[in-house]
Amino acid sequence: MQLQSVQPWTFHNPVRVHFGVECRKVLRTLLTGQKLLVVTTVRGRRQFTADPYLSSLQSDITWVDSVNPNPGLTDTQVEIDRLAEQNFDAVVAFGGGSAMDAAKALAAALAPGTQCRDLATLIAAPGEHLTGPLLPIHAVTTTSGTGAEVTPFATIWDHENRRKLSLASPYLFPVTAIVDPELTYGLPFAATVSTSLDALNQAFETVWNHNRTPLTTLMAARAIGLAFAAVPRLWSDLDDHTARAMIAESSMLAGLCISQTRTAICHSISYPLTAHFGIAHGLACAATMEQVAREVLDQAPDGLTEVAGLLGMSNAAALVDRLASVLDAIGLNALVAADLTDRAAVLALRGEMVTPGRSDNFILPVTEEMLAKIINGSLK
Repeated sequence: MQLQSVQPWTFHNPVRVHFGVECRKVLRTLLTGQKLLVVTTVRGRRQFTADPYLSSLQSDITWVDSVNPNPGLTDTQVEIDRLAEQNFDAVVAFGGGSAMDAAKALAAALAPGTQCRDLATLIAAPGEHLTGPLLPIHAVTTTSGTGAEVTPFATIWDHENRRKLSLASPYLFPVTAIVDPELTYGLPFAATVSTSLDALNQAFETVWNHNRTPLTTLMAARAIGLAFAAVPRLWSDLDDHTARAMIAESSMLAGLCISQTRTAICHSISYPLTAHFGIAHGLACAATMEQVAREVLDQAPDGLTEVAGLLGMSNAAALVDRLASVLDAIGLNALVAADLTDRAAVLALRGEMVTPGRSDNFILPVTEEMLAKIINGSLK
């Protein structure tokens, strides 16, 4: 394998990660006696209260169980206003990416001494308002996809204007991430597929990224290898617990990567697809992944070559072909086609697909011509 010349790089991630079956037991030590705000969905609250370890927490719990997919600015502000006069020791984010996003927003707006509780303002100027520690966040994952348990980012949607907003601050890193694959057992088929594809995509997004480092490349390679093995197995058998553990680790590693690099072009393209067509986030990201990989293979294959070598593959082309075979095995084209039936309408959104902080991380120039090529190559 031909290694890159050594270049300066940095890495910082303060999250203490607990990974493995039943690792959630550690929460009894961490949280006993605290006043907690638990942020989750209706389904998540049922899961939490039925769990033999979590239900026995000796803590004072206040619930926010109103989280929906792609949490909205308006709905999240309602919860902030409702809870503004209460004091908490910590926030527990229990669920997938949406629960993590909502929990981070609440931890920011409800921190003791916070002068601004307007979420839109916090999103617009986090450096001005988020200047010190927030409520500690303990992130407990029940899906395997976003890696949000180890990142300092939260996605909040302005649904009225069909816009994706990002809240980002180094203070939004959770203090603890609990990645217990057992909590993903029983996750429904659609959520399993979408979140698993999100994990795979995030790992690749850190490879074709200006911010890639040697450490993120190593973690991305392992995340990709685990996802390559796990995704087809979960497609065939949702009760494959080994595959559940593999994709859980893949997702967490990809999250560690994007905490440094952020995501890139696939995510930038995905946001208007979700906003305008309602396509699930993981599917929206994966929809263009193969075509993007082939563009990178043709023009800037160094990162793909390194990952291929780390995975014992002969070259970058073999890596991209393996990606294509995994996506074909789960019928990605058919899954995407169900939502994206109007090619002209998708192409008309190219202006919204250039997202600062995402598209500019991509190692190739992003032009309308390239976006058209990616979209036309992806909608088969």
